Formats: sequence, C-alpha cells, structure tokens
Amino acid sequence: MMAGSLVHRDKKSTAAHLKADLNQADNSSGVRQLQDLLDGVLNPEKPAEDTEALDWCKYLLAGGQGFEEFCKTVRSYDNATFCGLVWTANFVAYRCRTCGISPCMSLCAECFNNGDHTGHDFNMFRSQAGGACDCGDRNVMRESGFCRRHQLKTGENVLSIPQDLLLMSEFVLPRFILCIIQYLRDGYTEPDSSTERDLQKVLQQLVPQISFLEELTKMGGAMRTVLTKILTNQQTFKDLSMGQEENMYAKKNYDKYLSALTCSGLVSAQKKAVSGTEGAGAGALSLLDPSVMDTLKHTCFLEELLFWTIKYEFPQKMVTFLLNMLPDQDYKIAFTKTFVQHYAFIMKMLMKSHESDTMSNRIVHISVQLFSNEELVCHVTEECQLLDIMVTVLLYMMESCLIKSELQDEENGDGHMVVNCGEALLKNNIYWPLVSDFINILSHQSVAKRFLEDHSLLMLWMSFVSFFQGMNLNKRELNEHVEFESQTYYAAFAAELEACAQPMWGLITHCKVKETQEYTKTVVRYCLESLQLWFEAIGFVDEPTPNQVTFHLPLHRYYAMFLSKGVKCQGLDLDSLLPDQEMLMKIMVHPLQIQACLSEIHSNMWVRNGLQIKGQAMTYVQSHFCNSMIDADIFLLQVCASRLDPDYFISSVFERFKVVDLLTMASLHQNAVLDSQQEGPMLEGALTFLVILSSLRIHLGMADDEILRAEMVSQLSMNDRTHSSLLDLISFTAIISLLWKALD
Repeated sequence: MMAGSLVHRDKKSTAAHLKADLNQADNSSGVRQLQDLLDGVLNPEKPAEDTEALDWCKYLLAGGQGFEEFCKTVRSYDNATFCGLVWTANFVAYRCRTCGISPCMSLCAECFNNGDHTGHDFNMFRSQAGGACDCGDRNVMRESGFCRRHQLKTGENVLSIPQDLLLMSEFVLPRFILCIIQYLRDGYTEPDSSTERDLQKVLQQLVPQISFLEELTKMGGAMRTVLTKILTNQQTFKDLSMGQEENMYAKKNYDKYLSALTCSGLVSAQKKAVSGTEGAGAGALSLLDPSVMDTLKHTCFLEELLFWTIKYEFPQKMVTFLLNMLPDQDYKIAFTKTFVQHYAFIMKMLMKSHESDTMSNRIVHISVQLFSNEELVCHVTEECQLLDIMVTVLLYMMESCLIKSELQDEENGDGHMVVNCGEALLKNNIYWPLVSDFINILSHQSVAKRFLEDHSLLMLWMSFVSFFQGMNLNKRELNEHVEFESQTYYAAFAAELEACAQPMWGLITHCKVKETQEYTKTVVRYCLESLQLWFEAIGFVDEPTPNQVTFHLPLHRYYAMFLSKGVKCQGLDLDSLLPDQEMLMKIMVHPLQIQACLSEIHSNMWVRNGLQIKGQAMTYVQSHFCNSMIDADIFLLQVCASRLDPDYFISSVFERFKVVDLLTMASLHQNAVLDSQQEGPMLEGALTFLVILSSLRIHLGMADDEILRAEMVSQLSMNDRTHSSLLDLISFTAIISLLWKALD
C-alpha cells in the first residue's frame, strides 16, 4: 500500500492497519508507511489552521479506536501521584499554612475539600499570576494535608500499561511536536528585518495544536511519561530537528532557528557594559561569569520549545501545557534545568517586552512551581549553578540603567554608580519576577546556607545592593519652586524593599542560632568592606553635602540588621562586629542626615521641592517600609551613640539639625541657616529624635513576644482584623508610629 494513497483513505481503518503493522516483529514496512504518511499530513508548509492534520493525529494515536474511547482507556492507567491542576489569574484557590512546607503552597478547591484541614490555619485567595495544585507533593506540603485521592494513590494500585496502547503515540507525537516548532520558527523575524510578522497571529493559528498537547497531558501519568521521553530525547531531536538535506524548506526553517539562537546571546553586550562602567560597578561586573550570558545551545525538543515560549513572550496556552507536565518527576527535573539554562534569555526578553506586566506574571506562574521545591532547587543549584546565574542576571539587569551618583562632591572619588529610578526597568517594576525567584529560593535553608558560604557570591550581591545605595538623590530647592515634581520615589522605595530588603530578611531567617555565627560575621565583614568602597567612591570627607538627602541606604541597613541578629540571637559580642571609631563616625553620617531632613521637611524647609518630598518622608516611616528602613537606621544610630564619644555624638546631632545656636546661653543669637519660624520645629525635632534614640527598644533587648504584642495592639487599635489579615499585617507594622503619637 503506497503512503500517498493513505492520506485519502478512511482515517480510522488506516490507523488500525498501521498499528497492526507496527506490532509485527519486522515492523520496518509499517514504520516507513507511517513516516511517509506523516510527511504529507504534518507538513509545516501547509497553513497552521488546517484541521485535517489534527484529525489524522487523533485517529493515529487511537490506533483504530475512537479518540474519546482511547482517552478514557489511557486515563485508567494514570500513575500520577500529584494533582498538578494548572490555573490562570483570578482562579480561586486555597493555602494551608499548617500543611505547607513552602509558603507558596496552594491547593485547588477539590483537593482542599477532600482533605482534612479542620482547625488548620488556611485561607481562600484569588490567584494573581496563576498557579498549580500541590496536593501529593511531599516536598511542598505535609502528607497529612493530602486529599483522599492522592493519599491512596501508590504504584501498587495502578495496573501495568499494555505494551501497544501508546505505541502509535511514540511514533506520531515527535513529528507533531516538530511541526509546532517549525511553525514557531517560521514566525521568527530577523532583528533588522523591515517587515515584522504579527506574533500574536502566529500564536492564534497554533491554538488548536497547543490545545491538543494540553489535552494529552490531562490523560494522566501514562501519557505524560511518553511526552517526557519525546521532549527530552536528544537523539530524536538530533534526527528530526534539522530535517532532510534535500528539503529546502527544512533547511531554511532550521537556519532561522540558528539565527534566533545567535541573537539570544548576551556576551558582547555584557563586555561592553563592563568597559563602560566606572567605579564600584565595574568591579562587580568584572567578576561576572560570561558563560551565564553565552549563546544558547539546545539538545532536545523541550529546550527549543521553552526557547520559543520565551521568544513569543510566554503565550498562556504554551505555559499551561508546560506546567501540566510537571507531575511527571523526570520532566520536572529536566524542565527546571532548561528554565535555569534560559534564565539570562528570559531577562533579556523581559526587558524588551512591551507587555512586561503580563510577561512577568507568566514567568512567576512557571518559576513558583519550580523554585518552591527545596529538593529540586538544591539539585539545580548543584548541577546548574542556579545561585550564580540568578545573581549575575540581576546584576546585569540593573547595570543597564546605571548613572553616576551626585551624592557628596561629584568631582571627587572614583564615581559611584546608582540605578536611575526614572528608567522603565525600575519605574515599571520589570525586575520583579527575577527578584521574586531569588527570594523564593533563599527561603530554603540549605540553599541560603550555600549562598552565605560562597564568599564570591556574597561579594557580587553586595555589589548589587550598592547600586541602590544613595539612589534617587534629593537636592533642596532654595530659590524657585520646581516646575515638574518627579514621581521616581515610588520606584526607589519599591526597589529597595523588593530587591534589597526582602532578600536580606530571607537570609536573616537562617541566621538566628549560634551555629550560624560565621555566616553573620561574614556578611558583616562584606558590608563594612562595601561601605568603605562606597565612601571612597562618593569622595566622602567628614560630613554630607548640605541640602542633599537620599532615603536609600541599603548597605547601612544590611549591616544594621545582621549586627542586630548576631548580638540578639547568636550570642555575638557587639564590639567584635564593629569597625574602628573613624569608620563608625562615617557610618553615622547619612542615617543621621535623614533624621535631620525629616524635621526640615516637616518644618517646610523643602517646600519648593513640592509635595513629592513630603511623600518620601511619609513613605520612609510608613508601616510597610519602616521595618526595613527607619527601624534599621535608628538601631544603627543607637549603636553609634553607645560607642562614640557622647559629646561628639550630641554635638553632631544638634549640628545636623542646625540648632546649635539655639542652645547657647547668650541672650541674643543669630541663626544663619534657619528662619525664626523654623527654629522651634527644628529644635523640637532634634529633642524628639534623642528621645526616640534612648527609648525605642525594637532591636535593644525587646523580646519577640513583646514586639508581636505591640504590633497586634497597633493594628487592632485602628480596625477589627480577621486572623489571616492580622497575620499578613503584623510583620509590617510601624511600631515607630506609636512612639511618634506618644510624643505628640
């Protein structure tokens, strides 16, 4: 029987005939006929909308059965132990803190209702970026929380799969996946092309094919196993990817793919970035491993499929298919490695995207399923240098928007580089999904310890944090009111909280016992070294430049918080973690400048800068930010006050608040800096600051239960709260606001 004639025959009987031939001992004739048939049916030169090819595939997979009957038969051999139900944004799901090992754990309604969560701490939520059900996954949740269906499912309860049931799938699906990839290649446009194809149109045409793959994943573990073997088989990819030499279409299609791969590399751009950067930034970037940014190389269908998924900015259908495969553990490991391999490319496409919000949500939809599993994260950390890749990619990303800092005397020093908060990268929170991934992996103790033990990584991370040190500098307007009030401070506060503070809190979580003293000592040492480099880079002499203030000192705050935890929780001696007196004097200057400027702003000395400067002052002490900002600054100033000469410290405070003349015994005085209506508020501000300094005990011996009680009282005094909302809020309560009220 000629293969060409098979296309025109009855699909069901032809599929049965071919399956019978493939079951023969010598199946070479059947294989040849099937491949010839697929050459005609799965021809990427035909329009993607052609439904005939999809019909043929369904009949061939069923091998003579009806497709619905075939699906039902395959499902009866489902050996999956995980739920893995994938959902998109606005789906209602559940999270049980009692059962969860990972804070990102979530359950679909069916699994939650079929499990026993009586008396547990759980909540129902509406998913923002999408997710997947973790029921059955012992690495993410405790077995006691599994639903009845996933508690009972074990290997012994599942029947062995008949040898010929999925035989046709093993032959047909590699060609079907190749056909989809060839359509995706065709949609690629050269970077310098004058005509750009509508990528959305390409994706729309492929919806039936990708939906079919998604349908296959829902048949259960047996079919997912077949798909995993096809997607990860290197020989199959090598045999099929390039196509036949005599086929001009296949050659041109493959050349497009190679061109796209070449354009994915970031090495040349990274080298250019290093050469164009001055000061501390250049030192950080010179430590980067160029291999992280190298051109991609693919060895299997899964790798190329993810590549095009990224290139097409994570189409939802493709994301859902890739996530539906995760219950297969072999696939999950392979896919996680592939995701890490493409991490720099994801960053590049994210920065280019015009729909960064949508793309960010879909990236996190994938990554949260991978990086919430500690065992899996440890595996890829060992094999794929996950930590190195993440830190390097974040550094490279932020390097793209650096500007020279104008803090202090810009003519002195080597020139400190800070992020430009007006750039889209910060203004639109484009960095968010990558920072979110980093915070997620640092929640795993074994990974965080590995990070803290790697001194080269810590050096890179401190270089990253230094890019935010002194950003969004404010210069006091002395003559005319600003014409345009910049709103960059929103981006600056969000960036310090998300990119600097949250990773810091993640690391501190793992530094609370005596056994981890060395980690704290190491971080403190690198903080001090980075601060010294920063002082040199900004040309610091003895005091800050007048009429300048930045609310962003993440290096100071890292030092303060690790100092606090080391003394309070790890039994470290405070003096052993402190620098010499000269360095301590330098460290004091900028946090003290912020406190003085707060009083200046409230005294209307910055009125010509507009309302935005008041917005910054309010945000600095706001409940959502105070733990990571003013609380840390006050503690650091308390340390300085306790170890520096008292006369020097007090005089420094009054000098910064510009009220020294008001404290003389002379009957007449003349303040060259303050107007008469500003003198009273500034003196009150200086004295209030000293009261706060001597009475605030958050980091000075106040027990955790006392802090917790104060936070709860603060929240409940404003409004009644549910248990879950109170739990979400107490970690961000502005205890400092209570003190301000008490002193009012």
